[in-house]
Amino acid sequence: MAVQGNPADVSTYFSSIPFQERAQAEQRLAALLESDRAGLADNLLFCLEKTAEPDRVLVSLERFLEAATGSQTHLGLMAAAPRYTQLLIEIFDQSHFLTEIVCRNPAYTLWLWEEADLNRAVPVEEMSAELRDQLAAFDDFRAQCQSMRRFKRREILRIGVRDIYAHASVASVTEDLSNLADAALQAAVQIGQHDLAPRFGRPLAPSGEEATFAVIAMGKLGGRELNFSSDIDLLFLYSEDGETSDEGAKQISNAEYFSKLGERIIFAISEQTDEGRVFRVDMRLRPFGRMGALAAPLGNCLDYYEHFGRAWERQALIKARTAAGDIALGNRLIEATRPFVFPRYFDDETLEDIQETKRQMEAQIAERGETDIEVKLGRGGIRDIEFTVQILQLLNGGKVPALRTRNSLEAINILGQEQLLTPFEATELAANYVFLRQVEHRLQIEGSQQIHVLPSAPEALDVLARRLGYQNGESFMTVYRDKTEANRKILERFLASEGSGNLWISDLLNRASDGDVGKGRLEALGFHDPRRAREEFLLLCNGTQERPHSLHVRQQFYSFAPVLIRSLADSTRPDENLMRLGQVFARLRAPGPIFELLRLQPELSDLLVKVVANSEFLSGILIREPGLFDLFSTPSALEEPSPRESLEREMALLENAVDAQAAPYRLRDGELLHIGLRELLEKNDVIEVGHELSTLAEVILGHAVRVARTEVARRFGPAEAAFGVLTLGKLGGREMGYGSDLDLLFVFDPDGAIPEGTSRIEYFTALAAATIRVLKEPTRYGRLYDIDARLRPEGKKGMLTVSGPRLAEYYRKQAQAWEHLALMKVRAVGGDTGFAEA
Repeated sequence: MAVQGNPADVSTYFSSIPFQERAQAEQRLAALLESDRAGLADNLLFCLEKTAEPDRVLVSLERFLEAATGSQTHLGLMAAAPRYTQLLIEIFDQSHFLTEIVCRNPAYTLWLWEEADLNRAVPVEEMSAELRDQLAAFDDFRAQCQSMRRFKRREILRIGVRDIYAHASVASVTEDLSNLADAALQAAVQIGQHDLAPRFGRPLAPSGEEATFAVIAMGKLGGRELNFSSDIDLLFLYSEDGETSDEGAKQISNAEYFSKLGERIIFAISEQTDEGRVFRVDMRLRPFGRMGALAAPLGNCLDYYEHFGRAWERQALIKARTAAGDIALGNRLIEATRPFVFPRYFDDETLEDIQETKRQMEAQIAERGETDIEVKLGRGGIRDIEFTVQILQLLNGGKVPALRTRNSLEAINILGQEQLLTPFEATELAANYVFLRQVEHRLQIEGSQQIHVLPSAPEALDVLARRLGYQNGESFMTVYRDKTEANRKILERFLASEGSGNLWISDLLNRASDGDVGKGRLEALGFHDPRRAREEFLLLCNGTQERPHSLHVRQQFYSFAPVLIRSLADSTRPDENLMRLGQVFARLRAPGPIFELLRLQPELSDLLVKVVANSEFLSGILIREPGLFDLFSTPSALEEPSPRESLEREMALLENAVDAQAAPYRLRDGELLHIGLRELLEKNDVIEVGHELSTLAEVILGHAVRVARTEVARRFGPAEAAFGVLTLGKLGGREMGYGSDLDLLFVFDPDGAIPEGTSRIEYFTALAAATIRVLKEPTRYGRLYDIDARLRPEGKKGMLTVSGPRLAEYYRKQAQAWEHLALMKVRAVGGDTGFAEA
């Protein structure tokens, strides 16, 4: 459809655009389309449909064309090149600040379209050379400062267009902005020195050589991750004290000279003029802050960090980078402060100082009611990610040089590679960091203001959301909340382990460390051989070379290690108990779930240590059957004894399992551990322990009789005659101990039917022998119980089984007094219980 300046046609053609002031918008469109350029209406419609504020776009386009000396040229290009239309519309829609630049300098848009390379960050060397050429046209310092601002204005437009139109990556955009700042600083140093030379000459060291000067970039500029409206944090450094040469009109000290140079650099970069400013400058990170000299000699700076450096200054110096001046001089300071920034051991007090600084910042944000909408300092915001990353750098940079990088995204990647963050955490933090920086850029590029707070008005939030590609503010906030909450969870997990007063444990469990701090703490806690103890802890944490633990498992162990170490230290023989505990954990095929259980329920650590400290027997069960750790996961199960019915149900389930032969051993070990843990926790007394152990023995005895009957029936055939098992001694009195044997009597009915061709004695002797074999013979699972059958009539000389009448006759006529005494504890415990009881 051909659309000219006819109002009716314009109204119809652009009806899909949600103008707030439709009449005025259609008037502007009609004026634009009067010349009937083919393609212009189509290109405008396509671009306006994607804008967040179409009314504002048309007003800005009108202003731009009025300011341009060749407005028809721009309209012709907009009609012929859809991408040029899109470039202009994106500028007008996304940024009032960039709109002002192109309305002030309309020719810049043609430069962007025809000459500027929007696909890359311009290297600092290339940008510096171009700026130097531009400044060479001026001799006056102030004129050069004005020229720098014009250069910055054009370059910030190029970088902004790379962001909003070419969709360059956050890393590329922040590098481009940082290169611009570096180029400006290099130029400022040069024009500042040139301005001072006629008056003061050159600064000289006592040796007669010229003293040099360096600009150290800190913060986001140091990390090459500058924002559109960032301050640049700087530190001015010079090589040596001395005096200036006599070439100038006046000799002054180097301290005074470099202070004046610093003032000129600050003026050149940050003074607000009718051409604007280049960047705001913040000098508060220098030694002694506002109270310190504007520029300081290298020796004084090193002395300051050695004797007065504070915890947060370690964090700030992570990003220190020489941006201008004598690069070698700046790098000398950075290298010399490495031990201060990245010590081999990082103490808890320093970490607490840094945490306190962050808590104070968060409190200020909370007071303003911006906790959930402050992109930089709010909950889960950029600073949470940076805090997590920088503290991990501080903690580990002394041992892992790769972590000394200044750039946040690079640091996240290396933390993932070094497994100090899980792969998922590293990926999530990197993606969320990019997301938040994109939001921050959109907030700041709008008006070139240092804004970090999301709009509170729903309409303004909708506009921001549409600029970021979301349908509305609600959909954007859903994503924003998810990402910030994820960031906060990672930070809080980190603080729970690293920030809990246990940094010495990092030294203890880090293979890259000599562990001297950790071993010293172990010795103070009562470990007699801290070197061997550390080796055992390293093994527990990292696994063996053949079966190394994953990062997740190592993090789980690290989380509960402080509690475990305290539990061991409170025991009587911590070294011995640690070794026994190591044997238990070494048998775990998958220690992760157990470590996670102990992390979530640290009180169980005391119970575990109590087991290994007080009972080699129970420890042996855990070593043999590590699956029994399940008992630790349900402490409530230790409150009551196991009823006989539940033991029999569990035995039935185990008998039907794939490995039925293991059934009694698994039941026995599990219940022995259950009873032992109850005793250690004082949930039962000695009488109750005897009852519980006796109930367990009876259930296992019942299993043994069933197995024996099946075996004998397979050999001889089934018998109808009754068979019973009686017990005496400790089992008879329900007074068993953990190592008690079973005193058993086997009795049969002389009248019941048995298979033909088999004598009654032969049949039931085989049944009794099979029962004893199941209970007593060693297997790959161990041995169930020792059996003592010597209390039968005539002891070892007598038959293994006797009939009921013969047993009664023996006790009436032949038994000795001690046998009558033993008979006081007789009970029926197995086989045909009715017969046995009779």
